[in-house]
Amino acid sequence: MGPTGGRLAIIGLWHQGVVAAACMASRGFDVIAADGDAERVRRLAEGHAPIFEPGLDELLQEGLSAGRLRFTSDVGAAVRGRRDVWLMFDTAVDENDRSDLGEVFAAVEEAAAHIEPETVMLVTAQVPVGTCDRLKNLVGERSGGKRFGIAYSPENLRLGQAIERFLNPALPVVGADEEWVFERLDRYLGQLSDRWERTDLRTAEMIKHALNAFLATSVTFGNEIGNLCDVVGADARRVAEVLRLEPRVGSRAMILPGLGFSGGTLARDMQTLRGLGDERQTETFMFDGIWKANQRQLLLPVERLVQVLGDLSGKRIGVLGLTYKPGTSTLRRSAALLIIARLAEAGAVVSAHDPRADRGEVQALTDFLFHDDPYAALEGCEAVVLVTGWPEYRELAFTKILAGMKGDFFLDCNNMLDGGRMRALGFRYAGIGTGEWARLISAERRETGEV
Repeated sequence: MGPTGGRLAIIGLWHQGVVAAACMASRGFDVIAADGDAERVRRLAEGHAPIFEPGLDELLQEGLSAGRLRFTSDVGAAVRGRRDVWLMFDTAVDENDRSDLGEVFAAVEEAAAHIEPETVMLVTAQVPVGTCDRLKNLVGERSGGKRFGIAYSPENLRLGQAIERFLNPALPVVGADEEWVFERLDRYLGQLSDRWERTDLRTAEMIKHALNAFLATSVTFGNEIGNLCDVVGADARRVAEVLRLEPRVGSRAMILPGLGFSGGTLARDMQTLRGLGDERQTETFMFDGIWKANQRQLLLPVERLVQVLGDLSGKRIGVLGLTYKPGTSTLRRSAALLIIARLAEAGAVVSAHDPRADRGEVQALTDFLFHDDPYAALEGCEAVVLVTGWPEYRELAFTKILAGMKGDFFLDCNNMLDGGRMRALGFRYAGIGTGEWARLISAERRETGEV
C-alpha cells in the first residue's frame, strides 16, 4: 500500500501518540501533533521522543525534515482545519492502577470549541467502556452541536516493538456506531491493514479490556504453576513449552513463570473490569483472585530474600534492571520500583543499575542508590536480584561480581541466565518456577541441620 495524502491531528504525546505521529508522517500524511506539555513538545520538535523506542527518534527526524510532521502545545490550533483527529493519550493510572481520565477529558474539552463540522475522532487511549459516548456528548455540548463522529480502536503496541506493531497491527479492530465514521477512517487505517474487524463502539472498548484481562490471566496461571513447581522441584519452563504444543493453548501463550504483570497496561484493564463489576453489582471472583495472586507474585523476590537472608535491616541488596521491561527507558509502574520500595521498608540498603532508565525519573526517586556501572552497584551486596531482563546482563563478568560481593545469593526473576553455570561459579542461584528453589532451600536446611 503506497502513501496517501491527508491531514491528520494527533492529541496526546507520550508513547503511542508519538509513534503514530512519526509512522503516519512516514506514510505520506500531513501530521500535526499536540500535547499540553510544552517542554515535551519542544524536545519532539528537535526530534527527540519522550521515551526510548528503537528507531523512533530517526523516524521523527525524517518526518520533521520532510515537512510532514509538526508539534504544538496548542490543542485548539491542532484541530482547526482538520476533520480527522486521533486521541492517543497513554492514559495515566493512580496508585491502585485505576484509570485517571482527567488529562483525556481536559484535552477534548480544549479541542471541542475548535472542532470542524464532520470531524471524526479516533480514540486509542486506554479508557473504560462507555468513555467514548461521554466524550462524544462533551464535544456536542462544547461545539454547538456540530456533526461529529467518534470511533475506538484498542491500542496494542508493545514497548520496544511499537513501530512494527503500529505499521502491522496484530489485532486490527475499530468500533463505531455510524457507517460514515468507518468510511472516513478507511483512508487512514487502510494504510496499516486491509483486514480491519468492525464492531460497535462499546464492543471495541470492551475488546481492549478483555484482551488484557486474558493476558493477565495467562501470566498469573503460569506463575501459579511456577510457584508449585518450585516447591516440588519441577521445571515450569518445560511445562510451558510442552503446553504450548497443544493447539488449544497456543505457541505464544504467556505462561512462562516469573514475576507478575506490571507497567499499568494489564493492571489498568483488570482494575477497570473489577470496577465495572462493583458499579453494576456483578461479582468478579476470577478477576479478584487474579489481582490478589499477581500482587503477591510481584513481591515474591522480597519473600525469597527474607527466606535466605533473614532480617533484611541494614543488608545491602543489588538490583539489576529498573525499567518496566527491556527496550524502553520508562520506570512507570515497574515491578523493580515496587520491590525496591518494599525492601526499603524492611530496612535494606538498595543499590541499583539499569542501562537505559530515564535519568530524570531516577533522580526523582530516593529509595535506592543508582550507579551507571553495574559492578559498582553490586559491590558489597549480600544478594542480587535481576528484575528487568536486559540482554546485556547476560554478558556481565559474573566472577568479578561474586568477588566484589559480601554474599553469594543471586535471584533471577526472568530465568535468563544459565543456572548450572551460575552455581558452578559459586553463586547460590535461583530462578522463579524452575524447581531450583526447592533444591536450594533443601540444601540449606541440610547444612543448618533443620532436616
